Amino acid sequence: MNLRSYLEDRFGSTFTFASVTILGRGGSEPPLYKACRNVQHLTMPVGKVTRCLRNDPLAARISMMVALCLIGAIALSPTPVCGQDKPDAPADLQALDKALGSPDPMVAYQAADQLKTRVGVTKEAVPILAKAIKSPHELVRLRVIEALSELGPDSAPAVPALAEALKDQDAMVREAAALALFAVGKEAVPAMPGLVAALIDESKNVRDAAILALTKLGPAAVPNLTKALADSNATRQMAAAEALGRMGTPAVPALIEILKRGSPASAEAGVKALARVGHPAVGPLIKLVIEGDDKTAGFAGEALAAIGAPAVPDLVKALRQK
Repeated sequence: MNLRSYLEDRFGSTFTFASVTILGRGGSEPPLYKACRNVQHLTMPVGKVTRCLRNDPLAARISMMVALCLIGAIALSPTPVCGQDKPDAPADLQALDKALGSPDPMVAYQAADQLKTRVGVTKEAVPILAKAIKSPHELVRLRVIEALSELGPDSAPAVPALAEALKDQDAMVREAAALALFAVGKEAVPAMPGLVAALIDESKNVRDAAILALTKLGPAAVPNLTKALADSNATRQMAAAEALGRMGTPAVPALIEILKRGSPASAEAGVKALARVGHPAVGPLIKLVIEGDDKTAGFAGEALAAIGAPAVPDLVKALRQK
């Protein structure tokens, strides 16, 4: 018996439609429902769930009912959508592909949700998971992206699909895509334009995830981040400065150039980035104080002051030499 049939048998088609609608929203979930939906918690006493149905708001009650149904429906399923005995077998991958692409949202969601607890999801599944990123159901998109993130660098073939997911209408999906690109690492370079664009995402979580991913790309990301540092958008400036600051030594030459030739706003962002770099930036900054014009020397002095104690020994040495 599939999940839809199980729900309809217990609660009728009207309830089932409402449940599917709530599952498809991708928003926050009642914690108990989230726990019950995880296969690891299927042994939770049913009575504990049913007691919560009495006083909760309607949406929570429906969600918890779905949790109860999931406990029964997964147990009743004659064959799991994602088999665990031979996770990399062609037949198993074909079944996964078919289930994730099912027009029935409950079938697709169940297949995607089982990815969290499925043993041995391997790189052979990457093309199937990448294709499922285009699913019309945001919870399916979210789960497959999370599965790709778990695979790390093996998910490199999915980078184009993950880059496209950075523009998803759902913020949780966009954040997951950026984190998956972070997990891929240096092989995610083709997604760099999308990550730079994500620096001004309306969601701070997405912006922070994009910063992490860009930092992981290393020196390859410096030119794009330096350009973003000179952007007129203050949010993008600050995000680029944070990414360059986290990158450390490889970013110092580009940041010094920003102090020399950038606008006052971008130079101020560069000061913050150099302060975050810390001691590796001290030598070039002292040189700029000595050799630069008044404006650039002033910015360099600000950065040295922000670095603080780690800059003191080099400053004392420079003064003695002077």
